[in-house]
Order: sequence, then C-alpha cells, then structure tokens
Amino acid sequence: MTSTAPAPAQATKPTGTTRPEHLIIRLMTPADTQEVALLFEKTFRREPLGEYHGVEPGEGTSVAQASVQDPVSFVAEDTTLPGPSRLVAFRTSCISTAEGLQAKKDRIAKEGHGDAIQAILNRVSDLWLAKSTVFEKNPKAKVMKFMALGVDTGYEGKGLAKDLLKVSMEKAVEVGCEAVTVVASAFATQHLFGNRLGFELMGRIRYSEFTWINEKTGKEERPFENLVNPEFLEVYEKKLV
Repeated sequence: MTSTAPAPAQATKPTGTTRPEHLIIRLMTPADTQEVALLFEKTFRREPLGEYHGVEPGEGTSVAQASVQDPVSFVAEDTTLPGPSRLVAFRTSCISTAEGLQAKKDRIAKEGHGDAIQAILNRVSDLWLAKSTVFEKNPKAKVMKFMALGVDTGYEGKGLAKDLLKVSMEKAVEVGCEAVTVVASAFATQHLFGNRLGFELMGRIRYSEFTWINEKTGKEERPFENLVNPEFLEVYEKKLV
C-alpha cells in the first residue's frame, strides 16, 4: 500500500542571509498552530498595542488558526533544540479578496469586533481599503496581508525577521498576489515598511484619539488614550504588479 501522507514543508534559505545554518525557515503547517499561538502571545506583549492593552485569552490561537488558511505563513525552527517545541520565530500572513473582506465586514456588523485591539485594527484596515485601488482595477485580485511577526527572546539579531520577510514577499508573488498590506503598530515596523521597503502609507489612526463602543458595556471609550509612543497606528501597501 502506498502512503498518501503529505510531504514535509520545505525549508528555504534566501541568498545573502546571515542566518546560522541551524535556524531553518519553512512554511507553517497546521501542526505548528499551538506553538505559533504561544509564541505570538509571548512576543505580542512587546508591541505597543500588546504592551499597553495586554493580550486577550485565546488571541494567539485565533491568529495562528487564521494563518494556516492559506499557504503563505512561515516559521523559523532551531534544529539544535531537542523538541518537540523548536519554533523560535514566525511571520504569519493571509490572503485577502474583495469577497472575503466583505464577508468579514458582514460578520463584524453582526457579531462585533470582540475587543478594542481588534476594533482599532479593523478601523485602520478600513482606511487601507478605502484608499487602495487594487480591487477597483481587478475585483478578483488577491492581496497578501501580513498579520504578525514574532521572534523569541535570544534569537533577535540573527537575521530571522529579515529572512521571514523576504520569503513571505517572494511567496506573495508566487501565489499571484497583486499587492501586500501590513498594519504597523511600532516605530521599527513603520520605519521598515515606510522608509526602507518602499511601501506606501495608506492610513493612520492616532492612538489617543481612537474611540469605540465597548461591546460589553455599551459605553464609548478611548482605550488607548495614554498610548503616545508611537503616536499612530499605520497601514501600508505595496503593489507587486
């Protein structure tokens, strides 16, 4: 009897990388979901939104599960660790379409945002959608959305973030995406995408001025009124065709 088990995700090594050989990058698989969820919850606490507002229970799981819907997310694995937990970094992404974005809007209208972080992320994504011309030019277009990046403590400065970004951009081209979009919550990512990688700023929200109706209390709140470093949450886009 022949086996029908899927082939393992292939490791990749971009040219010109400074990453040590024992740190491999490969496509994320459903088997990685739990590890990515735990690493997200650990690393997101360093981001301005996570540091200021905290991480909601199950948030990492939601991100990880959304990240394996399309084969465009990558993880970094330290092959010297004994395992089974060997993931030390990730770059999660998903594919957006006009149809999928409308379905999300309909779901939010029915069920709500869930929490303040999701509310502000959804609001800034709406700014991107209002300005982008991708779907006007091609209603069937695909856009890759960078969802999250995380590098575990002790693995910073080893080229993982750079290589994860490179293979993700290459994957976007490979799967036929016409653009890439990203929400940047910190100075470092805003500088990277806006000044070094040629992404266009599509919209920004001043954290301190953002208001939403708390769906648990029904009251209007300013959940980030004291978040001033950085001053803005920003969304960027880069055309690929």
